[in-house]
Amino acid sequence: IMGLYPRKGALAAGSDADITVLDPSLKMTVRKEMLHETDYSPWEGHEVHAWPSITILRGKVKVEDGRFLGDPKDGQYLFRKIPDEIRGSPLL
Repeated sequence: IMGLYPRKGALAAGSDADITVLDPSLKMTVRKEMLHETDYSPWEGHEVHAWPSITILRGKVKVEDGRFLGDPKDGQYLFRKIPDEIRGSPLL
């Protein structure tokens, strides 16, 4: 995933354990007021047929039932690299 595998995109020893659990019984329309620390969303006004009930970042609960439990400084910049087999393809 964007040169981040296996740190991201896997549930395995040594990976970050980032998980979002969706509640498929929740149907709602996305509004910017529902989001944290931003005043826009490309999904503004779109109806969705599931909503995150819990988000876990590096093994720690950060959002639960719409409440942000983390710290804005919890983020990390991850350096990534395009794999050589993709870099050499005609797609790039």
